[in-house]
Amino acid sequence: MMRLFSIIQWHHFAYMIISLALLGYGISGVFLALNRQRLKHHFPIVILSNLLLFGIAMPACFLLAQQVPFNPAEILWNPMQLLYLFAIYLVLILPFFFAANVIGLSFYQYKEYVSSIYAADLLGAGVGSVAIILLLFIFFPENILIVLLLLVMLAALIVSTQVFKKNRINTIKWNSVFIIIAITTIFLLPNLTTLAISQYKSLNQLLTIPATKILDQKSSPLGFITVVESVAMPLRHAPGLSINTDAEVPEQLAVFTDADNMSAITYFDGNPESLGYLDQTTSALPYHLKSLSDILIMGSGTGSDILQAYFHNAEHIDAIELNPQIID
Repeated sequence: MMRLFSIIQWHHFAYMIISLALLGYGISGVFLALNRQRLKHHFPIVILSNLLLFGIAMPACFLLAQQVPFNPAEILWNPMQLLYLFAIYLVLILPFFFAANVIGLSFYQYKEYVSSIYAADLLGAGVGSVAIILLLFIFFPENILIVLLLLVMLAALIVSTQVFKKNRINTIKWNSVFIIIAITTIFLLPNLTTLAISQYKSLNQLLTIPATKILDQKSSPLGFITVVESVAMPLRHAPGLSINTDAEVPEQLAVFTDADNMSAITYFDGNPESLGYLDQTTSALPYHLKSLSDILIMGSGTGSDILQAYFHNAEHIDAIELNPQIID
């Protein structure tokens, strides 16, 4: 969820997911404390219902939250944005509320196994955190919601066989529901889970230019990478370029991280003279202060700093980039 909000909005609002989780668990605790005796008598149905709602709520609530016209840039002068933010909170609390109900109900029902349930909860959280990091290298962030829903349905199948040990008919009924939802998810949900990225982010602004198209997209825990080509209006990206320069910036492709933070891949034909514009940027200052032969570039990104070092005749260049998707 944090990765998704970093993409559709900005990373500043992604961290509110932590407060959402705590709030959802807190509301669940109050709800269970007030209704535990009533819920205890219907434990099998209640816990399976909450598992079902938890699985459905993950993608459904995120898709619904995307429809709220929230624009953080307008918060200071548009009070409605605070109401929109509150609406997003209300919607996104639901998955955490249902998940907390499952854990809390398990504590109430199986008091003699509280330590084991708590250990399983912590173990699952730890394994899940590592698994999400790995999954982000394989799936786009929005598709991970589908994977999580399927995992919840699998867990629900296991739970139903345990809570209805003496009632095989109920087990079959509930399992049929979970299987139908899983199958529907596989065939229907991939077409619905699209990201509604804020129109104010750099990627969407560039895509408004005619003949602009997305060439490639890659996902990783470090960012959602999008490569864009602009044909009608050639892209020229050179931060810190002197306004007095007459050097021409070569053809480029735009690279966005989480639909923002634009950088550029510069076409290099092997002719150092085509990189002359890099000598007219503020980042070229160190090369004019001292003759540098050995260069270490931390965060090489899309390669502009490497090309700049090459232009200034560096004999040895070492470049380090944290995100392997950028290199690919």
